[in-house]
Amino acid sequence: AVQLPTLGAGIVDRIYALVKVFRDRSCRLVLGAEAMTKAGLKTITAKHLALSAQAQVFLSRFLPLIKTTLSRVLPLRQQVLLAELDKLVGDLQEHEQELYNKLVSIMRERVDYHCRALAEEDWNSSLEGEHAGSYMRSLIKELQNLVRVLASTLDRQVVQQIIQQIAQMASKRLVEHYAKLPFSTAASQHRVAADISVLSSTFHSLEGFKIESQDLHQLTSFCQSLPEFRG
Repeated sequence: AVQLPTLGAGIVDRIYALVKVFRDRSCRLVLGAEAMTKAGLKTITAKHLALSAQAQVFLSRFLPLIKTTLSRVLPLRQQVLLAELDKLVGDLQEHEQELYNKLVSIMRERVDYHCRALAEEDWNSSLEGEHAGSYMRSLIKELQNLVRVLASTLDRQVVQQIIQQIAQMASKRLVEHYAKLPFSTAASQHRVAADISVLSSTFHSLEGFKIESQDLHQLTSFCQSLPEFRG
């Protein structure tokens, strides 16, 4: 476009079309899970979501550079075409956020999955050398694996925001599950408090990331509401 200004408008059209196709296909294949049928994937993993988000970030940062270059060579009457690139950047950023929301949604599903049999737990029994119940240990393992995947793929600031959203979601969902149980004995109250403590410690010990007390406020409040822990 710099050497042949007359081709500038065509270049804008082609860039717009190519990026839009990529964005739309990414949306269908990853968020829409079409890759499971078209590419034979067994599931859409957190790694797939993170890589897709990484691609959206790259393009949304690259397009403004293209726009700046083209704005120097396009005739004034064609400058309006560049607004389409701005709209495309907005679409990419929207899709990027949808992918982040999906990561949080996956962890919500895992919390619900691991809590499905809480009513069958013997809350009055000891943990037999373990620091938390089996459901909580499994949940923490999945959380740590997710953070490891995200930290190796996405910007640290983005991962920080996702972790905080997961902490807030997990706090809310666990309290909703716990509220269905009686916890009528001192032993059961100490058991669930131990689980909450281990999860809280896990969040706060994630290297390179900071979880505020407010992010786990609902869990903390629930624990403090138990008769054994009322001040």
